Amino acid sequence: MRVMVVARLFSGFADALANEDWQPKGVPAIGRLLEGIAAHPDLELLTVFTCKDAYEGRFRRARRMTLDPLGQVLVLPWSPRPLLARLRLDGILRELSHLVRCLWLYFRFRPDVTYFTNANFLIAGTFARLGLGRVVLRFLGLHPEQKRLATARGGLQRWFYQAPFDRVICTRDGSGGNAYLPRLLNPRTPCGILLNGVDFSHADADAVARLKQEHGLENCTVITFVGRLESHKGCREFVEAVLETFQGNDHRAAAIVLGDGNLRGELEALIAAAPEGKRVMLLGSVPQRWVRAWLDLTSIYVSINKFGSLSNANLEAIAAGKCVVVLEKELATYTDEETEEILPPGSVIRIPRENIAGELAAILRRLLQNPDEISAVAARARAVAAEKFQSWDQRVDQEITLLQG
Repeated sequence: MRVMVVARLFSGFADALANEDWQPKGVPAIGRLLEGIAAHPDLELLTVFTCKDAYEGRFRRARRMTLDPLGQVLVLPWSPRPLLARLRLDGILRELSHLVRCLWLYFRFRPDVTYFTNANFLIAGTFARLGLGRVVLRFLGLHPEQKRLATARGGLQRWFYQAPFDRVICTRDGSGGNAYLPRLLNPRTPCGILLNGVDFSHADADAVARLKQEHGLENCTVITFVGRLESHKGCREFVEAVLETFQGNDHRAAAIVLGDGNLRGELEALIAAAPEGKRVMLLGSVPQRWVRAWLDLTSIYVSINKFGSLSNANLEAIAAGKCVVVLEKELATYTDEETEEILPPGSVIRIPRENIAGELAAILRRLLQNPDEISAVAARARAVAAEKFQSWDQRVDQEITLLQG
């Protein structure tokens, strides 16, 4: 069976594709699936990445490569044109260009299934309405725009989402897919909302020891944040909270931030201006294979993602048996209602969504003074993961079965 995957060129894939060396730095839900399809004896994969960001001009032209372990890979280009952007035409022309190229690839490759990530929903909807084979649309959770469209009446974007997809798959990330997708999609579209997989194995002990030594983290309580440096991820509140926590605190503790994004410069300035800033390290994005090593040296893991608390990074931290701090649910948008079903009371620590930095600082001070509480929450988290989570191999097999069906 032939599968054509049309995925956004995620920032975590940019270096891997520019260097033609597959070491993704994020989005394991897509990266692991691509690897699983490529390795499957009954499937033939063509991967197409659509560039929708500038990426310093690295993808101005189409690129074709054979990339181990994925096989055939194409990158569809885009570079911003300021004049067209002022006329509000740049994005339209980009999508039309990608659509034409995807149609051409479809008729050359003749896939049995075409699998689109949500950033390409306009192309996916076109394929589904034209009846071009089996079409699968993939959401990596829901953003506020999809929630708005789900409650809107009419409109062109909603028309594309109402296309007759053969299947829709959404990550169960706490963003409210169960509540909104039935209203966004055609009621006859089969929809599966699936929890991501995790890596249950531990990192190499020598690798963890090297990281501790390189960054001066021996005998240190490490507080970790993993995620894009964007406002909805809560990275600024995290930095503000740890700086407040470290004021007048003589505990041997440090904070690390793994990730990159448009707020990096702002956070660097905030850290540089604070006397406690030397205890906060912005380390940028790291390859996915190194994340577990960082988790293994972590004591407290913080996620204040305002869109949902079941992201893959959070699941990995829970599976690693860490004391995890997340936000409380938000009833108005159904955010994190499903999170409470997966993570019962006591398995994580929840903080209010108002005054996040202040509430987080208070929790961190309490935890640093009570290491037994850190250990107790971590033990309950590990037990929940053993009962409810599945490995990445199991999770990828589950999705491949859906594609084959």
